[in-house]
Amino acid sequence: MARTVRHPRDRSRAVRHHNREVAGVTGVLLLAVCLYSVVIEPNPWLWFGWAVLLLVCVALFTVRP
Repeated sequence: MARTVRHPRDRSRAVRHHNREVAGVTGVLLLAVCLYSVVIEPNPWLWFGWAVLLLVCVALFTVRP
């Protein structure tokens, strides 16, 4: 069985793409929680939103492309 050898540049391109996706998702989630806190006064759901945002960001940074 032949093994496919990937070029190192392909790996760095995949990492850059992954980092852009992580930054985009993090930014959208942060914006959503911030807008929520501006429109609706802070309450327990706001803190739940921040906790979810934190967990999603940690998960995205631990997943490798």
